[in-house]
Amino acid sequence: MARWTARQVLRTLPRERRLAVIRAFWDDRRLGRQEKASVMRPWLEARGMRAAFLDKLPRSRRAELMADTALPEETAQQVLMSYHLVEKRDLLQRFLDLLGIEHEDGLIESEFDPPDEKAVGGAIEALEKEFDPEDVALYLRTLVASDPLTWAAVADRIGGPET
Repeated sequence: MARWTARQVLRTLPRERRLAVIRAFWDDRRLGRQEKASVMRPWLEARGMRAAFLDKLPRSRRAELMADTALPEETAQQVLMSYHLVEKRDLLQRFLDLLGIEHEDGLIESEFDPPDEKAVGGAIEALEKEFDPEDVALYLRTLVASDPLTWAAVADRIGGPET
């Protein structure tokens, strides 16, 4: 089974795409200042910075600082989740609809059985016809990084990171 981490997913992105993903984190209205500060805490501590430092920077400079350094796994996971919920919600919704997984605007709110390989294969094929294949690949890697057991059928289809 392919094993992606959120850090690996971000690392595979060209810098401009990584910047766009990180900007979406700062644009995510679901997260308040305290939640963003909590997500950023490990990254800030590793650099000897405080949240107040980031607050004073323009959004573009925050994104540049983050894009040019390795993010802790939890931070990278939230950045990727925010990107998909802010910028690619239609892709999330479509994938979940194709798999018959109940959701509220792309957010899964109840338990579900992991989808099987056949269902995942059909859903991926449909997504690749409807959306940019690079967006689909990023989303699928993000799913696997977020929960490799639930999304094992996805992991089997997409392969692992190059080492």
